[in-house]
Amino acid sequence: MINTNTNSHKQKTEQNTGAAPQKLMLAFTPVLIIASGILAFILSGWNASRIAPLRQWAAERDGKELYTEIIHEGPMSPGQLLQQPEELADLVASFPQVTAAFMMQGSEIVASYSRLPGFELQTAQLPSETGATVLNERFLLYRRFFGPGATGENGRRRSHDGNGGGSGKGPRWMRSDSEPNDQTAASIAGQMPRMSIIFVFQNSDRQLIMPLVYQTWLWPAVWLALTLLWALVLLSHRRTASLLAQIQKESHLATIGQMSARLAHEIRNPLGAIRGMAQILQKKLNDENQLAMVRTIEQETFRLDSLTGGILDFSRPPVINPARIDISSVVSDTLKLFQQQNPEVKLNFRALEGPVLGVGDENAIRQIFLNLLKNAADAADAEKLPISVEIALSEQNVSIRVINVGEPISEKRLEEIFEPFVSSKAHGYGLGLPISRKLANSMGGSLRLFNGENHSIVAEFRLPQVNKA
Repeated sequence: MINTNTNSHKQKTEQNTGAAPQKLMLAFTPVLIIASGILAFILSGWNASRIAPLRQWAAERDGKELYTEIIHEGPMSPGQLLQQPEELADLVASFPQVTAAFMMQGSEIVASYSRLPGFELQTAQLPSETGATVLNERFLLYRRFFGPGATGENGRRRSHDGNGGGSGKGPRWMRSDSEPNDQTAASIAGQMPRMSIIFVFQNSDRQLIMPLVYQTWLWPAVWLALTLLWALVLLSHRRTASLLAQIQKESHLATIGQMSARLAHEIRNPLGAIRGMAQILQKKLNDENQLAMVRTIEQETFRLDSLTGGILDFSRPPVINPARIDISSVVSDTLKLFQQQNPEVKLNFRALEGPVLGVGDENAIRQIFLNLLKNAADAADAEKLPISVEIALSEQNVSIRVINVGEPISEKRLEEIFEPFVSSKAHGYGLGLPISRKLANSMGGSLRLFNGENHSIVAEFRLPQVNKA
């Protein structure tokens, strides 16, 4: 006994030591998930905020390269283009990436070219100084000032007294023979608007910004994958813990069964001798008080014999002979037997039409069903409310349900009832339901209690259904 207790205490200590890190890990798991989620969305937002500056930089880079290739490396110099702005269309026609091109004198379009019919340049889209604008996912806009003078507000050049650079007769509006317009008056006043050229070209920055786009979605995806992995690990951990608890419970029950079987065998032998002596004394005694005490001894021996018989039934592996049987017939016959023994109990039986075929041992089914009926009758209220019995079919199972009215029972209590020696009856041993569940499991079925509708307690006994095919 000392060694057994020592080993048991050692095992419990080892279990508690191993359980502490697991509990700590489970406690910190939500914190880690939330923290990693916040970090993932911060990184995603940072990458998303870098896309617009990178596209702006790419637009300016591509615009400068395009301007250099067309104007500085092309057949016409800016000075020649100032003199012949109508040549703009021929100049950019050989560049397929250019969708539209414009030459502007201040806010007035001097020359234009467009591959898209009806394309109009919006003044609000123009950068105030030399630079680029991202119009949309497909197009970029680049503006470049050229010509003499300094640039003022809205691309206009501030007045000065010096001579302008360049050669030739100047832009077309300066060479017009008609009446001077507003721009001519502005040039006479020394406030000549500055020339600018605008290119609208196709966006080619997808390869540049795709890493940032991928990372914008990558971090939340990584966090989601890790969270799902954590969930699977936790689910696996809980399932493993449940299996370990079930194994420990079954081991505990097996130990109780072995010890109970030994005790039952040891108790049965002296019980027979005590009962025999009590019966002999009843024949020899004439005093009523003494006879009453001897009869009590005999009755208690019968009660102990019933207890030892239940313990032996629980400890022994059940002997099951499964066969194809009609569940409806077995239930009807058992109800008639129970009604004969308990005429005061009211029963409502809802039977199905025709035979209901299932696989099981007929004697074991009767034993389980009788035990469920007795428990329902014992738990019935003083008002003697009826007990309902019904048979239900599912795709694979046949269910026998015993329903009685009662207050709801907690989930913990519903499971504790199936443990041996747990009973709420004054004269119960708490072995009926554990033995019944053991028999049900050995037939490939199940037995459970649950809270039904309208304040009812349902005992459901399931058996495999015979394949109708």
